[in-house]
Amino acid sequence: MISIIVPVYNVEKYVKRCIESILEQTHKEFELIIVDDGSTDRSGEICDTLKKSDSRIRVIHQENGGLSAARNRGLTEASGEYITYIDSDDYIDVSYLETLYQNAVKYQADVSVCAFRLVWENNKTKSMSDGKCEVKQYTGREAVWEIVANNKSSMITAWGKLYHHTLRDLLIYPEGRLHEDEFVTYKMLYQAKKVVESDMPLYNYFQRGKSIMNDGYSKRRLDKIVALKEAIGFFESKKETELTVYAMKRYLLNIQIAWYRVKKFMPEEKAILTELNAEWKTLYKQNKADIVGKSSLVDKISILVYGISPSMYCVIAEVANKLFPYY
Repeated sequence: MISIIVPVYNVEKYVKRCIESILEQTHKEFELIIVDDGSTDRSGEICDTLKKSDSRIRVIHQENGGLSAARNRGLTEASGEYITYIDSDDYIDVSYLETLYQNAVKYQADVSVCAFRLVWENNKTKSMSDGKCEVKQYTGREAVWEIVANNKSSMITAWGKLYHHTLRDLLIYPEGRLHEDEFVTYKMLYQAKKVVESDMPLYNYFQRGKSIMNDGYSKRRLDKIVALKEAIGFFESKKETELTVYAMKRYLLNIQIAWYRVKKFMPEEKAILTELNAEWKTLYKQNKADIVGKSSLVDKISILVYGISPSMYCVIAEVANKLFPYY
Protein backbone atom coordinates (compact mmCIF):
# COMPACT_ATOMS: atom_id res chain seq x y z
CA MET A 1 0.00 0.00 0.00
CA ILE A 2 1.05 3.58 -0.66
CA SER A 3 0.54 6.37 1.87
CA ILE A 4 -0.28 9.66 0.16
CA ILE A 5 0.22 12.72 2.35
CA VAL A 6 -1.51 15.96 1.34
CA PRO A 7 -0.95 19.06 3.51
CA VAL A 8 -3.84 21.53 3.15
CA TYR A 9 -3.98 25.21 4.02
CA ASN A 10 -6.46 27.73 2.57
CA VAL A 11 -6.74 26.18 -0.88
CA GLU A 12 -10.52 25.90 -1.20
CA LYS A 13 -10.28 26.78 -4.89
CA TYR A 14 -7.89 23.93 -5.70
CA VAL A 15 -8.08 21.15 -3.11
CA LYS A 16 -11.00 19.27 -4.68
CA ARG A 17 -9.11 19.02 -7.98
CA CYS A 18 -6.09 17.66 -6.14
CA ILE A 19 -8.02 15.02 -4.20
CA GLU A 20 -10.08 13.93 -7.19
CA SER A 21 -6.90 13.40 -9.21
CA ILE A 22 -5.74 11.04 -6.45
CA LEU A 23 -9.00 9.11 -6.29
CA GLU A 24 -8.86 8.59 -10.07
CA GLN A 25 -5.51 6.78 -9.91
CA THR A 26 -5.13 3.50 -11.81
CA HIS A 27 -3.24 2.14 -8.79
CA LYS A 28 -5.97 1.69 -6.18
CA GLU A 29 -4.07 0.40 -3.13
CA PHE A 30 -3.42 3.53 -1.12
CA GLU A 31 -4.41 5.51 1.93
CA LEU A 32 -4.90 9.24 1.54
CA ILE A 33 -3.88 11.22 4.60
CA ILE A 34 -5.06 14.82 4.39
CA VAL A 35 -3.66 17.17 7.02
CA ASP A 36 -5.74 20.34 7.31
CA ASP A 37 -3.19 22.73 8.79
CA GLY A 38 -5.57 25.17 10.45
CA SER A 39 -7.28 26.43 7.29
CA THR A 40 -9.48 29.49 7.78
CA ASP A 41 -11.41 29.05 4.54
CA ARG A 42 -13.60 26.11 3.42
CA SER A 43 -10.66 23.78 2.72
CA GLY A 44 -11.20 21.60 5.79
CA GLU A 45 -14.93 21.36 5.14
CA ILE A 46 -14.32 20.30 1.52
CA CYS A 47 -11.92 17.59 2.69
CA ASP A 48 -14.41 16.30 5.25
CA THR A 49 -17.10 16.09 2.57
CA LEU A 50 -14.84 14.18 0.19
CA LYS A 51 -13.86 11.82 3.00
CA LYS A 52 -17.44 10.55 3.13
CA SER A 53 -17.18 9.32 -0.46
CA ASP A 54 -14.11 7.10 -0.08
CA SER A 55 -12.98 4.97 2.86
CA ARG A 56 -9.31 5.38 1.87
CA ILE A 57 -9.41 9.04 2.93
CA ARG A 58 -8.41 10.18 6.42
CA VAL A 59 -8.62 13.84 7.41
CA ILE A 60 -6.61 15.27 10.28
CA HIS A 61 -7.32 18.80 11.52
CA GLN A 62 -4.59 20.61 13.44
CA GLU A 63 -3.58 24.12 14.41
CA ASN A 64 -1.56 25.95 11.79
CA GLY A 65 2.08 24.95 11.92
CA GLY A 66 3.18 25.34 8.32
CA LEU A 67 3.82 22.98 5.43
CA SER A 68 6.61 21.05 7.13
CA ALA A 69 4.57 20.51 10.29
CA ALA A 70 1.67 19.18 8.20
CA ARG A 71 3.92 16.81 6.25
CA ASN A 72 5.56 15.60 9.44
CA ARG A 73 2.18 14.94 11.06
CA GLY A 74 1.03 13.01 8.01
CA LEU A 75 4.21 10.93 8.11
CA THR A 76 3.52 9.87 11.71
CA GLU A 77 0.13 8.55 10.58
CA ALA A 78 1.38 6.75 7.45
CA SER A 79 1.35 2.95 7.39
CA GLY A 80 2.14 2.20 3.76
CA GLU A 81 5.19 0.45 2.37
CA TYR A 82 5.74 3.53 0.23
CA ILE A 83 5.12 7.23 0.89
CA THR A 84 4.47 10.14 -1.45
CA TYR A 85 3.73 13.84 -0.89
CA ILE A 86 1.35 15.89 -3.02
CA ASP A 87 0.78 19.60 -2.45
CA SER A 88 -2.89 20.52 -2.25
CA ASP A 89 -2.94 23.07 -5.09
CA ASP A 90 -1.20 20.61 -7.42
CA TYR A 91 -2.65 17.51 -9.08
CA ILE A 92 -1.40 14.28 -10.62
CA ASP A 93 -1.95 12.32 -13.82
CA VAL A 94 -3.96 9.09 -13.48
CA SER A 95 -0.89 6.87 -13.84
CA TYR A 96 1.27 8.75 -11.32
CA LEU A 97 1.11 6.13 -8.56
CA GLU A 98 1.19 3.15 -10.89
CA THR A 99 4.25 4.37 -12.78
CA LEU A 100 6.21 5.30 -9.68
CA TYR A 101 5.30 2.06 -7.91
CA GLN A 102 6.06 -0.20 -10.87
CA ASN A 103 9.43 1.47 -11.39
CA ALA A 104 10.27 1.15 -7.69
CA VAL A 105 9.49 -2.57 -7.74
CA LYS A 106 11.00 -3.36 -11.15
CA TYR A 107 14.30 -1.64 -10.42
CA GLN A 108 14.30 -2.36 -6.65
CA ALA A 109 14.69 1.37 -5.96
CA ASP A 110 14.38 3.12 -2.60
CA VAL A 111 13.12 6.26 -4.34
CA SER A 112 11.09 6.47 -7.55
CA VAL A 113 10.92 9.86 -9.26
CA CYS A 114 8.91 11.32 -12.14
CA ALA A 115 9.18 14.52 -14.15
CA PHE A 116 6.65 17.33 -13.77
CA ARG A 117 5.00 20.06 -15.74
CA LEU A 118 4.32 23.65 -14.74
CA VAL A 119 0.66 24.67 -14.98
CA TRP A 120 -0.61 28.26 -14.81
CA GLU A 121 -4.03 29.76 -14.09
CA ASN A 122 -4.51 30.44 -17.81
CA ASN A 123 -3.94 26.72 -18.51
CA LYS A 124 -0.58 27.38 -20.12
CA THR A 125 1.72 24.46 -19.40
CA LYS A 126 5.40 23.73 -19.68
CA SER A 127 6.79 20.22 -19.32
CA MET A 128 10.09 20.00 -17.48
CA SER A 129 11.16 16.96 -19.51
CA ASP A 130 11.08 15.73 -23.10
CA GLY A 131 8.67 12.90 -22.18
CA LYS A 132 10.49 10.18 -24.13
CA CYS A 133 9.32 7.48 -21.70
CA GLU A 134 12.92 6.88 -20.68
CA VAL A 135 13.80 5.48 -17.27
CA LYS A 136 17.14 6.30 -15.67
CA GLN A 137 18.76 4.54 -12.75
CA TYR A 138 21.05 6.20 -10.22
CA THR A 139 22.90 5.38 -7.08
CA GLY A 140 21.91 7.69 -4.24
CA ARG A 141 25.09 9.69 -4.72
CA GLU A 142 24.44 10.03 -8.45
CA ALA A 143 20.96 11.35 -7.67
CA VAL A 144 22.50 13.91 -5.33
CA TRP A 145 24.89 14.86 -8.13
CA GLU A 146 21.87 15.69 -10.30
CA ILE A 147 20.80 18.20 -7.65
CA VAL A 148 24.12 19.76 -6.74
CA ALA A 149 25.93 19.72 -10.10
CA ASN A 150 23.00 19.90 -12.53
CA ASN A 151 20.34 21.66 -10.41
CA LYS A 152 17.74 19.12 -11.60
CA SER A 153 14.39 20.28 -10.25
CA SER A 154 12.68 16.88 -10.29
CA MET A 155 15.32 15.57 -7.89
CA ILE A 156 15.09 18.52 -5.49
CA THR A 157 11.38 18.65 -4.67
CA ALA A 158 9.66 16.70 -1.90
CA TRP A 159 6.73 15.88 -4.19
CA GLY A 160 6.91 13.86 -7.41
CA LYS A 161 8.57 10.98 -5.60
CA LEU A 162 7.71 7.64 -4.07
CA TYR A 163 9.81 6.80 -1.00
CA HIS A 164 10.27 3.37 0.53
CA HIS A 165 9.25 3.41 4.17
CA THR A 166 12.79 2.54 5.29
CA LEU A 167 13.72 6.15 4.48
CA ARG A 168 10.98 7.70 6.60
CA ASP A 169 13.33 8.84 9.37
CA LEU A 170 15.08 11.01 6.76
CA LEU A 171 11.82 12.64 5.66
CA ILE A 172 11.39 14.93 8.66
CA TYR A 173 11.10 18.50 7.39
CA PRO A 174 12.35 21.57 9.34
CA GLU A 175 9.31 23.32 10.74
CA GLY A 176 9.06 27.06 10.29
CA ARG A 177 11.29 27.06 7.20
CA LEU A 178 10.50 27.80 3.57
CA HIS A 179 12.30 25.81 0.85
CA GLU A 180 12.08 22.90 3.28
CA ASP A 181 12.96 20.34 0.60
CA GLU A 182 16.36 21.99 0.13
CA PHE A 183 17.19 21.05 3.72
CA VAL A 184 16.14 17.41 3.38
CA THR A 185 16.12 15.86 -0.09
CA TYR A 186 19.84 15.68 -0.82
CA LYS A 187 20.56 14.09 2.58
CA MET A 188 17.83 11.50 2.05
CA LEU A 189 18.99 10.65 -1.48
CA TYR A 190 22.59 10.38 -0.30
CA GLN A 191 21.52 7.53 1.99
CA ALA A 192 19.42 5.77 -0.67
CA LYS A 193 20.97 2.73 -2.34
CA LYS A 194 19.11 3.17 -5.62
CA VAL A 195 16.97 5.86 -7.27
CA VAL A 196 14.95 5.45 -10.46
CA GLU A 197 13.51 8.26 -12.56
CA SER A 198 10.86 8.35 -15.27
CA ASP A 199 10.97 11.35 -17.57
CA MET A 200 7.20 11.25 -18.02
CA PRO A 201 5.69 14.46 -16.54
CA LEU A 202 3.07 12.92 -14.25
CA TYR A 203 2.98 15.64 -11.58
CA ASN A 204 1.33 19.01 -12.27
CA TYR A 205 3.00 21.81 -10.34
CA PHE A 206 0.50 24.67 -10.21
CA GLN A 207 1.77 28.25 -10.53
CA ARG A 208 -0.51 30.92 -9.12
CA GLY A 209 1.49 33.79 -10.65
CA LYS A 210 2.59 34.45 -14.21
CA SER A 211 6.25 34.07 -13.38
CA ILE A 212 8.03 32.32 -10.53
CA MET A 213 10.51 35.19 -10.42
CA ASN A 214 7.73 37.80 -10.23
CA ASP A 215 5.78 36.29 -7.34
CA GLY A 216 7.39 38.62 -4.87
CA TYR A 217 9.94 38.00 -2.14
CA SER A 218 10.26 38.02 1.64
CA LYS A 219 12.94 37.52 4.26
CA ARG A 220 11.70 33.98 4.82
CA ARG A 221 12.61 33.07 1.25
CA LEU A 222 16.23 33.52 2.28
CA ASP A 223 15.85 30.15 4.01
CA LYS A 224 17.04 28.66 0.74
CA ILE A 225 20.40 30.37 1.20
CA VAL A 226 20.64 28.86 4.69
CA ALA A 227 19.88 25.39 3.29
CA LEU A 228 22.44 25.66 0.49
CA LYS A 229 25.16 26.77 2.90
CA GLU A 230 24.28 23.85 5.16
CA ALA A 231 24.74 21.50 2.18
CA ILE A 232 28.35 22.64 1.80
CA GLY A 233 29.06 21.59 5.37
CA PHE A 234 27.29 18.26 4.83
CA PHE A 235 29.44 17.31 1.85
CA GLU A 236 32.60 18.50 3.59
CA SER A 237 31.77 16.21 6.52
CA LYS A 238 31.41 13.31 4.09
CA LYS A 239 34.76 14.21 2.47
CA GLU A 240 32.96 14.60 -0.86
CA THR A 241 35.41 17.10 -2.36
CA GLU A 242 33.80 17.40 -5.79
CA LEU A 243 30.24 17.64 -4.47
CA THR A 244 31.45 20.26 -1.99
CA VAL A 245 32.75 22.46 -4.82
CA TYR A 246 29.52 22.09 -6.79
CA ALA A 247 27.57 22.93 -3.62
CA MET A 248 29.69 26.07 -3.26
CA LYS A 249 28.97 27.08 -6.84
CA ARG A 250 25.24 26.50 -6.34
CA TYR A 251 25.34 28.56 -3.16
CA LEU A 252 27.23 31.38 -4.89
CA LEU A 253 24.79 31.56 -7.81
CA ASN A 254 21.80 31.56 -5.46
CA ILE A 255 23.29 34.39 -3.40
CA GLN A 256 23.32 36.39 -6.64
CA ILE A 257 19.67 35.53 -7.30
CA ALA A 258 18.74 36.40 -3.72
CA TRP A 259 20.57 39.74 -3.99
CA TYR A 260 18.62 40.54 -7.16
CA ARG A 261 15.26 39.63 -5.57
CA VAL A 262 15.94 41.56 -2.37
CA LYS A 263 17.05 44.57 -4.42
CA LYS A 264 13.88 44.37 -6.53
CA PHE A 265 11.24 43.54 -3.92
CA MET A 266 12.79 44.79 -0.66
CA PRO A 267 15.17 47.63 -1.62
CA GLU A 268 14.88 49.12 1.86
CA GLU A 269 16.68 46.07 3.34
CA LYS A 270 20.16 47.52 2.93
CA ALA A 271 21.64 45.34 5.67
CA ILE A 272 20.53 42.14 3.91
CA LEU A 273 22.00 43.33 0.62
CA THR A 274 25.29 44.13 2.34
CA GLU A 275 25.39 40.77 4.13
CA LEU A 276 24.64 38.80 0.97
CA ASN A 277 27.27 40.66 -1.01
CA ALA A 278 29.89 40.16 1.72
CA GLU A 279 29.10 36.43 1.85
CA TRP A 280 29.45 36.20 -1.94
CA LYS A 281 32.81 37.98 -1.91
CA THR A 282 34.22 35.81 0.87
CA LEU A 283 33.20 32.54 -0.74
CA TYR A 284 34.37 33.60 -4.19
CA LYS A 285 37.73 34.88 -2.96
CA GLN A 286 38.47 31.70 -1.03
CA ASN A 287 37.31 29.24 -3.69
CA LYS A 288 37.51 31.11 -7.01
CA ALA A 289 39.60 28.59 -8.95
CA ASP A 290 37.51 25.59 -7.87
CA ILE A 291 34.15 27.28 -8.48
CA VAL A 292 35.07 28.69 -11.88
CA GLY A 293 36.54 25.33 -12.85
CA LYS A 294 33.16 23.66 -12.27
CA SER A 295 31.11 26.38 -13.99
CA SER A 296 29.52 26.37 -17.42
CA LEU A 297 30.12 29.32 -19.74
CA VAL A 298 26.78 30.84 -18.76
CA ASP A 299 27.58 30.48 -15.06
CA LYS A 300 31.04 31.97 -15.56
CA ILE A 301 29.53 35.00 -17.27
CA SER A 302 26.92 35.34 -14.52
CA ILE A 303 29.58 35.20 -11.81
CA LEU A 304 31.83 37.62 -13.70
CA VAL A 305 29.06 40.17 -14.19
CA TYR A 306 27.98 40.02 -10.54
CA GLY A 307 31.62 40.35 -9.43
CA ILE A 308 32.02 43.48 -11.51
CA SER A 309 28.71 45.03 -10.50
CA PRO A 310 25.73 43.49 -8.66
CA SER A 311 23.59 46.32 -10.05
CA MET A 312 24.60 45.40 -13.60
CA TYR A 313 23.73 41.79 -12.81
CA CYS A 314 20.26 42.94 -11.71
CA VAL A 315 19.66 44.80 -14.96
CA ILE A 316 20.56 41.71 -17.00
CA ALA A 317 18.47 39.44 -14.73
CA GLU A 318 15.49 41.76 -15.16
CA VAL A 319 15.80 41.67 -18.95
CA ALA A 320 16.12 37.86 -18.91
CA ASN A 321 13.06 37.59 -16.67
CA LYS A 322 10.97 39.61 -19.11
CA LEU A 323 12.19 37.66 -22.14
CA PHE A 324 11.73 34.26 -20.49
CA PRO A 325 8.98 34.64 -17.85
CA TYR A 326 7.95 30.97 -17.77
CA TYR A 327 10.67 29.02 -15.99
